Amino acid sequence: MPKTVYKHLFFDLDHTLWDFERNTNETLVELFETFDLRKIGVKSAEDLQATFHRVNAELWELHDTRQISQEELRSRRFRQVLEVLGCPEDSSCDEWTDWYLANCPYKPHLLPGALELLDYLAPRYDMHIITNGFGDVQYIKMDSSGLTGYFKEVITSKRAGAKKPEPEMFQYAMTAAGCTACESLMIGDNPEADVAGALGVGMHAAYFRPRQSLYPEREATYQLSSLLELKQWL
Repeated sequence: MPKTVYKHLFFDLDHTLWDFERNTNETLVELFETFDLRKIGVKSAEDLQATFHRVNAELWELHDTRQISQEELRSRRFRQVLEVLGCPEDSSCDEWTDWYLANCPYKPHLLPGALELLDYLAPRYDMHIITNGFGDVQYIKMDSSGLTGYFKEVITSKRAGAKKPEPEMFQYAMTAAGCTACESLMIGDNPEADVAGALGVGMHAAYFRPRQSLYPEREATYQLSSLLELKQWL
């Protein structure tokens, strides 16, 4: 495919640049030990990690489709983890939530190739973040991982008053960045929120599928198994 002339690149943050899985797993190991979760029946940090990721994905789907609020997501997350693990609900769940939120965003790990790619792109494009993540932690994640200086606009769902894949989210982002759809490319891992949402407003979309067997098929302008593959088109 020949190179297309873009002027603005929009990146998703979690699972696309910021390594949510690695950062969360490290935090959950520390939480497991700090609060000695064995005493309430959580067998291992690995069990905690696997269950957390499954529950978290389910709750985020509910949040992104406006079925639950930010507060409900945070309140329910560890309670549902305990329920799935067959452990009794613990009165410390809210304390775990606060501890998790106070520690995880400060983890610095990015996905492989992220900084190399951004260094390559920075002189060539205006770059922006567009995320459904909560603003109070997204800025911390970016600062902690060295991402902040690369991006001109950080569009959160709270700022836009909309969520990906809603067209209003992308239209707000383009207005904030001062660009049009035909000169914009969205890069993200979510086939609906990132890819379908961007294509729906006329933007091009790069679908990041690092473990392709786990990611559903989706028509997109580009398909990536590695972030650095973008360099061949940009």
